[in-house]
Amino acid sequence: MEADSAQPETGFGGHFSSYGGPQIMGNSFSTGGGPVYFDSSSDNRLPTSVCELPDFILSPHFTGRGDELQQIDRVFSASSGDLPGRCVIHGMPGVGKTQLALRYATLASETSEDIYTFWVSAGSVDKLARDFAKLVDLLHLPKWYTMDQATKVTTARAWLEDPTAKKKWLLVLDNVTQETIIMISKDILPRRNSGGRLLLTTRTAAIAESCTIPGKSLVIALQPPGTDDAVAMLAARSEMDSGTIERANNTDLERLVKAVGNLPLAIDQAASYLKGYEGSTKGLLDLYKSEEAMEFLSWENDLSRYEERSVVATFMPPLNRISQTAPDAVTLLRILCFCDPESIPISVLKQGCSVLSQEDWRDTPTGPAVNEIEAVVGLFRSSIRLSKAIQEIQRLSLAVYTTEGSERIVRIHDLVQLLLRSKLIAAVERDQWLEIVICVVCKAFEEIGDPESPQNWGQCGQFVSHIEFMGGFAAQYGLHNATLLDASTHAAMYLNACGLYQKAASMHRQTYERRKAAIGEEHPDTLTSMNNLASIYLNQGRWKDAQGLEEGVLETRKRVSGEEHLDTLISMNNLASTYWRQGRWKEAKGLQVGVLETRKRVLGEEHPDTLTSMNNLASTYWRQGRWKDAQGLEEGVLETSKRVLGEEHPDTLISMNNLASIYLNQGRWKDAQGLEEGVLETRKRVLGEEHPDTLISINNLALTYWYQGRWKEAEGLHVGVLETRKRVLGEEHPDTLNSMNNLAYTWKDQGQDAKAISLMGKFVYLKTRILGANHPDTLESSATFTEWQTQEPELDSSATNNMTTTEGEPSRLDKRSDRAIQLRPRKKGRQKFHS
Repeated sequence: MEADSAQPETGFGGHFSSYGGPQIMGNSFSTGGGPVYFDSSSDNRLPTSVCELPDFILSPHFTGRGDELQQIDRVFSASSGDLPGRCVIHGMPGVGKTQLALRYATLASETSEDIYTFWVSAGSVDKLARDFAKLVDLLHLPKWYTMDQATKVTTARAWLEDPTAKKKWLLVLDNVTQETIIMISKDILPRRNSGGRLLLTTRTAAIAESCTIPGKSLVIALQPPGTDDAVAMLAARSEMDSGTIERANNTDLERLVKAVGNLPLAIDQAASYLKGYEGSTKGLLDLYKSEEAMEFLSWENDLSRYEERSVVATFMPPLNRISQTAPDAVTLLRILCFCDPESIPISVLKQGCSVLSQEDWRDTPTGPAVNEIEAVVGLFRSSIRLSKAIQEIQRLSLAVYTTEGSERIVRIHDLVQLLLRSKLIAAVERDQWLEIVICVVCKAFEEIGDPESPQNWGQCGQFVSHIEFMGGFAAQYGLHNATLLDASTHAAMYLNACGLYQKAASMHRQTYERRKAAIGEEHPDTLTSMNNLASIYLNQGRWKDAQGLEEGVLETRKRVSGEEHLDTLISMNNLASTYWRQGRWKEAKGLQVGVLETRKRVLGEEHPDTLTSMNNLASTYWRQGRWKDAQGLEEGVLETSKRVLGEEHPDTLISMNNLASIYLNQGRWKDAQGLEEGVLETRKRVLGEEHPDTLISINNLALTYWYQGRWKEAEGLHVGVLETRKRVLGEEHPDTLNSMNNLAYTWKDQGQDAKAISLMGKFVYLKTRILGANHPDTLESSATFTEWQTQEPELDSSATNNMTTTEGEPSRLDKRSDRAIQLRPRKKGRQKFHS
């Protein structure tokens, strides 16, 4: 173990002292005086300090970086006002950003007895939310065990921002990315509390700058350490004693670290090779200097020349050795080359190989070599061979094998992965190995089943990043793989069902563009992708964009497939849904009646698609005030859906919701309330508190309370829905706008005129800009706004109490017209998802 070359003062009232390495075992949490045990039965008792640091990435051989540690400490010590001190470290992968942040956090915790130290992985939105929410658990804040993740995130930030407790804390956000920076800025970063310190790491200067406050933050562009520190790191990591160091000749050690560019990641790998194979520094230098190694001195990527050479020089000797002695480890590494490196579930690869057959790869364009794919399948079907291969790549520090939740996963540094892809697979074979990985991963994904079913969401979530990752390489290699594009459609469907519309739209858009380029714009699969993208646009409130795509698809399908083809009917149904949202109810009804009659004749009265058409037509009747006709249709749909689909099926819940809306307009408030409370309870349990469909149910129950004069209860629900929709869907989403409208009415009925008029004015402005001045909803709301501005205050109560189903009442939201994307069976036992 080495001490730092400098011992700067800390910003927490102590001093950095000579440090012999962290003493963290497993995943326990330690304080200056040992493990924290907190009695959660007392809301007022908190641990006096907490130190939660990731032991699996902690290097016991950290050395140097004294200047950087002092810079960080100075900016934290000099912070003033009510803002937490802030420092951002950026640099290339492997340069030691995480280790520097971890070193500072460890020293800060050891030199101050009353500091709370927290570590949050910010590499993805999911990890960021999970780790930050864990702060509440660590602190055992009041009722921590009853909170969902979103509440924990809000509570954790509030605790950090509370200046009254006079607490000192350090929050480290490690590996901030373009994906996570928005959530960090919006929901994570504490805005106040001068006792706090924020330390962030990221790879790019642009993200680093976006994390700072001008004039009040420190940005460190981290470079490789000096030669002396690099030599000390190499000696410590390879566990050389003083005698070995003397025999090795310090000059040889210097040459060796210079050969790898002083890069900490590369030094760590070189030391691992020296220790594992009992090699000599001179022998390793000789390998670097050999003609065999010279061909590996340049990368096939955009990294700078200096770092290309150093990384390649570090990795080639262990790669050459593993290639000669461990063919299974090589096969495993080649598979890992095309998976998202941050979290690769071994169970996914095993599942895919367990069900993979020759039929799954024989029809691929490049035709993966039978011997290669058989080697992959054989490896993952043998637990013993797989365990040995994992042990081998761990021993050479090429990957980390760890547990994440209940899942055993492999993590591989992306720089290592880049090298492996470049040097372990010949250029002419890379598309072949990509297709092998596609076969394995997508086959496992197919086994899950319907991605729209909430019971499958937990499994679906772990596939999305890998499908995106493989898609990037398919585009890079010019590879059109139908299996991968089908999987991308499945993944986007899962995202849409979860309410993650923006990411779903991105995946559908990419699939559409790739299909259009490869198989043409009129191919059925391309039309399917267009319809799927239009469906996401509809959920995002982008009705004009949705209409343009849907009209194009419908025209092509009529011409190519015929008027009564099932795909043509799907397109007519979706276009009708778009017209419905635009207030073009007569045009919507015309399409819906035609689709319903054809589906009854072709598919039968009880087919799910026929029930969808009946539901949609009932929604149109509802908008036209034909409540008896709407009720008759909807009651029939609900009865059949319960029998055919089940009580908790999403379509059954939609029908219950819509029937409640009809009852409400008929003045049957108790009947409406009963249905709505049942739907809400089920959606909370099955979908979660913040799912768009759950918010629909909360909104509708609030409106029922409004009709019953229970304005306080209605207000509470409306405020919660509006805030959640702003955060989840955005301020200009149609659902968010309708929540604004409904809350404005509730405030008006309670005599809060100023608040009501202000909110209604904002609602009318946004509605006019988004829908246009002539949209029926805009005209209705504008008339209400004008009326409120000219009303006498004393007339407000009687006016609202006498409101029935006339213009100016709050809009009844979310008559779900259809599942935006439908399932349709495909040949070969797979499913293709159409909108």
